[in-house]
Amino acid sequence: MQWYYAVNGQQQGPVEWETLVSLAREGKVKPSDLVWNSTMGSEWTKASTVSGLFDAAASMSSPGAGWSSRTTFKGSTHNRDLMGSGRLALDGQWGLAVGANVVYLLIAIALGIIPMLGPLINFVISGPLALGWYLFFLVLSRRQPAGIGMIFDGFKQFGTAFLATLLMGLLILAWLLPSLVVVIVAGIVMGIVGLKHIFTGGAPEVGKLLLLIPLFVAAFIPAMIAQLRYSMTYFVINDIPGIGPLEAIRQSTRMMSGNKWKLFCLQWRFFGWTLLCILTFGIGLLWLLPYMMTSMACFYDDLKKEPSQV
Repeated sequence: MQWYYAVNGQQQGPVEWETLVSLAREGKVKPSDLVWNSTMGSEWTKASTVSGLFDAAASMSSPGAGWSSRTTFKGSTHNRDLMGSGRLALDGQWGLAVGANVVYLLIAIALGIIPMLGPLINFVISGPLALGWYLFFLVLSRRQPAGIGMIFDGFKQFGTAFLATLLMGLLILAWLLPSLVVVIVAGIVMGIVGLKHIFTGGAPEVGKLLLLIPLFVAAFIPAMIAQLRYSMTYFVINDIPGIGPLEAIRQSTRMMSGNKWKLFCLQWRFFGWTLLCILTFGIGLLWLLPYMMTSMACFYDDLKKEPSQV
């Protein structure tokens, strides 16, 4: 969404939200200056009344300002309250959020049915598209003016988004492979044992074969932990102008240190709703996904609210 601002009676713009935040950070836009965007009708408003503008400016003085390898983050808000904040952010915005969700899902579905080229295109654009998806809900969670077009804003940082997605995929795969190899080897051994029983006229030991199920599930635990480690990456890229993909992943890792279980519990709170959505043949996901994303954005803001040095 594009913004206009007036300094000393002189209208400036249009600029993107990130640029407006940078101007506020540099003092070129002051709380008493007037700002406007297309959602405000004919009325300009003081910059001080724009939710999150100067808070965001303060937290973005430079890439990772005040955040180092010794910075610790601790979310102090109960997950129940984070979900409540997510619902409040969606109040009066459900239509917009569902519309953005429909656009995002339609793109994913359309790419899925394109023969041959579909998976390749999806691989190339999934990162930038996800970055814009996260931006939309981050802005919405902060009660700032949001638009469906924000979903495509991730393409403005195409290289960063693409590389961040590629690196996260490789890192998660690296976490998954060792345990998956163990499961595959165990499966082969148990399969050989089962065939031996069949050829010798005996019955296979079903109990041992069933052990593969929990072993297979356990194999994905490292990958789940890795996914939680890197879950804030897109938020960080949207929030810190100019940050590189690897540094964004590192920042996400720092933020999630000691907070992975809390995020897992937040995500688990939506499990029952997910089951209900399955009963609606997935239609309920049009409402559930915005609820989950705004709650996750609130989780991110809660983490970076009061970082401390150790």
